[in-house]
Amino acid sequence: MVMNPPMRKMIFLAVMLVAAAVSGCSKRDGFQEYTGVKTVSFIADDFIVNDGLTRTVITNNDQSFQWAANDTVGIYPNKGSQLFFEMTSGAGTNSAVFDGGGWAFRSGSSYYSYYPFIADYHLDRKHIPVSFTGQRQNGPSDFGHFGKYDYMAADKATVQDNAISLNYHHLGSILRFNAKLAPGTYRQLTVTAPSAGFVLDGHYNLEEQTPVITGDAKSRELSVVLDDFTIEQESQVYIYLMCAPVDFSGCSLVVSILDNDKKQYDCVKNIPASYPFKAGNLYPFGCSTWTEVPQSVGIVIDDWGDGGHISGGAE
Repeated sequence: MVMNPPMRKMIFLAVMLVAAAVSGCSKRDGFQEYTGVKTVSFIADDFIVNDGLTRTVITNNDQSFQWAANDTVGIYPNKGSQLFFEMTSGAGTNSAVFDGGGWAFRSGSSYYSYYPFIADYHLDRKHIPVSFTGQRQNGPSDFGHFGKYDYMAADKATVQDNAISLNYHHLGSILRFNAKLAPGTYRQLTVTAPSAGFVLDGHYNLEEQTPVITGDAKSRELSVVLDDFTIEQESQVYIYLMCAPVDFSGCSLVVSILDNDKKQYDCVKNIPASYPFKAGNLYPFGCSTWTEVPQSVGIVIDDWGDGGHISGGAE
C-alpha cells in the first residue's frame, strides 16, 4: 500500500470485484461460482490526526492511501477457510479490481475480511498474527513501508442486493516525527518508553465485534530503520512508525536518532495525562531540538549493518 503526502484523508476504496465464471468449479463453504454478485466495496476509515503532542502547524491533512500492485485481502465465510483476493488492476489509485479466482459471494453467508493477507490456508480467524518489528523507511518523508503494518479488519458483512460492502477499520496507530535534522546520513530512529508497552508481536480475533490487538511480546522500544536517508542541508522531514495502541499517558518518551557515524541524538517528548495512542489515530511529534548523547551512556547497537537490535538509552 502506498500513500501520497502529507496526511489526513485515509483510504476510500470503491472496488469492483471481477470474479469470472469458471466452468467445473464446485461450491465450497461460503463461496460458489459467480452467480450475479458483481459489486464489492472495500472502504476504510480515515486516520484521525490527533495533534495534542505538538505545536507544529499541520498545513495539509489531505492524505489518501492507494493500492499497490499485488495488494491482497483475505476473506473468510462464516463457515469454512479463507480465500484470498488479489488486486489485478488499479495500482496507484484508490479504486482497484480484486480477483477471487472464480469464486464469488453467496447469499445467506456472512463474511469477515482482513488486510494484509497471510498465506496460510489453515490460519485461525480468531488468531490473526501481527508484528511491528523490522520496519524500514526508504528515504526522508517516505511512507511506502506502511502497508505491511497497517493491519485492518472489516466488519462482518452479508450479501445484499447482489452487492457486498467490506468496511475496514485500522487496528494500529501511526507515530509521525516531524524531525529537524542537520546535514548527514541517518540510520535508525528508536522510541523508548519507561515500561514495556510497545507490542512487538501479537494477534487479534477477526470474529470479535471490535477486533483489538493483543500483545504476545512487548518491549520498551520500537524502531524504524532508515534506508537511503541522507540530508544535504538542514531540513525538517517526516519519519513514520506504526505501533499497536498503547497508553503512555503522563509519561516521557525518548526519541533517539542515530547517524552514520553511530552518534546518538535524543529528543524527549512528554505525553499529556489521559492521552492514550488509539487505533486509527495519527500522532505527530515535533522534534526540532536534539541533544547528542555520549557513547558511554547511549544505546548499544548489535549487528549495525543489518539494522540489528537496539537496547539501553537515556530515560
